Amino acid sequence: MNYTEAVDYIETIPKFTVKHPPEHTRELLSRLGNPQEGIKIIHVAGTNGKGSVCAYLNAMLLAGGKKTGLFTSPHLVCINERFQINGEDVSDEQFLDAFLKVEKAAKEYEAEGEGHPSYFETLFLMGMLIFKEAGVEYLVMETGLGGRLDATNVVEKPLACIITSISRDHTEYLGDTLEAIAGEKAGIIKAGVPVIYDASQPGPASVIAAKAKEMGSPAWPMEPSFYEMKTQSREGITFTFAYPGGEKAELAIPYVAKYQMMNASLAFYTMHILQDVHDIPKNVLAEGLSKIKWPCRM
Repeated sequence: MNYTEAVDYIETIPKFTVKHPPEHTRELLSRLGNPQEGIKIIHVAGTNGKGSVCAYLNAMLLAGGKKTGLFTSPHLVCINERFQINGEDVSDEQFLDAFLKVEKAAKEYEAEGEGHPSYFETLFLMGMLIFKEAGVEYLVMETGLGGRLDATNVVEKPLACIITSISRDHTEYLGDTLEAIAGEKAGIIKAGVPVIYDASQPGPASVIAAKAKEMGSPAWPMEPSFYEMKTQSREGITFTFAYPGGEKAELAIPYVAKYQMMNASLAFYTMHILQDVHDIPKNVLAEGLSKIKWPCRM
């Protein structure tokens, strides 16, 4: 099988399989050698802004000299876009190699009476193999649909969980209120793992805070009052960021939409909270934000 045939096969998966419970994904990861283990993962969920937050995080880690993986969805042109290593899409060869390994494990599991992994599950499994074999140190990982039952949620101990703004999406699966949807997104919260979240909406914010408390996880609400715009032009936005008791930072992003200040602040706040882990100076983080690559999903 070649790369084109592999992509064509993946695109047919929704026609013959269904979404599976997390136990299904965990078993396949185990059969693949648990490639997710040993990678420092930042897990991002939410309705709006996930792609931007992931891109900001990746840009800051790259500015700090870290080897990074980036797992996002959907893709715009080429399916390889879903997997980036150090800011570059994976090669067709890397893609095919991972697919063949996942498909071999999937066929063996099917022979035991289990279902074939779903479309997103297949890509997630491939991603974990790709990033492990590439030797990435940090992986910025975006959820697919929801959070609680998402394939990515089998990662047991991420460095941090981020939840972006909440709005109504996929209500047939996630619920018909913002609070219900926030509950599904908050399903990525792990015991003791820091949670950084958009606190601009009281309803969803209260749900996320309650889940963090239930899990014994440090909660860091990101309030719009933490940032203030200085300039806005076709080149982007400059703004200040400071949380209560924290030192003010001068930040710049190459976007003109005001809501991007929240997305950038969520990413910057997360990296500051994890500073003892990643050991990247604040000025380097700010530089990374300003050099985020276009294009990026909003």
